[in-house]
Amino acid sequence: MNYVSLAIKHQPFQTKEEMNQAVRCHIVEHGGHLSATEVEMIHLLSRYACKYPGVAYLKNDTIAELIGRSRRTVIRVMNKLVAYSIITRIESMRPQRGGNGANLYIINPSVTRNVSRGKEAENAEASTDSALEMPDEPLSFKNINNKEFKESLQVEGSHLKSSYREFKKLVYCFIPEKKFFYRLYRSYKAQIKSLETIYAEETLHEVGIQALKAMFSAMKMKDVHNPVGYFSRIVKQKLDDLYFERLMELEESVNPCIM
Repeated sequence: MNYVSLAIKHQPFQTKEEMNQAVRCHIVEHGGHLSATEVEMIHLLSRYACKYPGVAYLKNDTIAELIGRSRRTVIRVMNKLVAYSIITRIESMRPQRGGNGANLYIINPSVTRNVSRGKEAENAEASTDSALEMPDEPLSFKNINNKEFKESLQVEGSHLKSSYREFKKLVYCFIPEKKFFYRLYRSYKAQIKSLETIYAEETLHEVGIQALKAMFSAMKMKDVHNPVGYFSRIVKQKLDDLYFERLMELEESVNPCIM
């Protein structure tokens, strides 16, 4: 099978924009574990994967020359990107002379499953409301009108807070849907509302970001029929952990260990 046939068969995106969005999401998701060379390699593959969006056809020696690294470094970096499921590598053999030829590198979509829609989405919303039965829950999602919805999401000042922007950016990397983002953010704000005077803003923000990453990681591994409810349970667990940590700190300050 020639390159064109393989590229068409394995092409993961319809447009370059979809591919670039996936690249950005991969870098956001794995950014803390990727070196500068590995990020450079992802961008290089995307530049050579425009004709058939998401599919690049390159030799390791060619990549090494393009980025100014050794062939061994290229192989090591590609192995890591494969391990993180950022790319899929299909090795090819020379039909006449034998030996390894250029490889087919496929940039994977950042999310393997989408949030279900239609009736399942309605069921998810209903089960989310019941999963979030808390005395300080101000409003259920289905009881707020558009005006109240917008007002509840207004951020202090003339611009959005950096924490709000980061939360939204991470959600949109995986599922760029306003309603889904609003439901996640409102669920998060409802749970931290009574704690904003107790914990630092950065601490509560980190809880939300960690919960988002845990939810999207779970969605890659298994079916999550109610993502918002799943996210809410993770937030609750992390807030409980913060509470018990604070108790431990108080106990240690009151009853310090006698050496």
